[in-house]
Amino acid sequence: MIKSKKITILEYNETLDKENIIICYRGPFLDRVLAIIGEKINLLINKDPLINKRIFSIFLELAQNVAYYSEEKAEELDKTIGKGTFLITETETHYTIASANLIKKTWEPQVLEKCELINSLDSEGLRKLKKELRNQPKKENHVGGNIGLVDIALKAGSPLQVEITSVNEFHSYFIVSIDVPKQTL
Repeated sequence: MIKSKKITILEYNETLDKENIIICYRGPFLDRVLAIIGEKINLLINKDPLINKRIFSIFLELAQNVAYYSEEKAEELDKTIGKGTFLITETETHYTIASANLIKKTWEPQVLEKCELINSLDSEGLRKLKKELRNQPKKENHVGGNIGLVDIALKAGSPLQVEITSVNEFHSYFIVSIDVPKQTL
């Protein structure tokens, strides 16, 4: 018989409280789930409409990345959709918005290079990069416009925090988070 440590609901709740996690979701990024998370964001982060709008917009960009590009998939209503994790934490000075999903190991260098470029640019450089990317032809196997991470950095006004962790010889876990100051920029 294999014995494993069971996590209890109480321990889980204590972790959520300790880490100041106000929204957490793991599963398929379906439209109806995203709508519920969006409503929750509007309810919990309603102190400043501009900050609420930024957080909601960043949430949508991160959710689209997971829905479109996650290598972990779910079948729902004859539709294949990406699975992943999303969370928002809160401190006195800022909110942190994060997503995580499985990617092909071969994507690692491209993803890291793009994130490093984004983090090296100021807001004017980010706007210029966004315009350049928008004018490029769509890449094969890409659903979106290839500007999501640039848009996130612009809206938050802070650098991307990226972590890639190997899962096996074919896949890695891609985690991206960004801080959104509670004070309007």
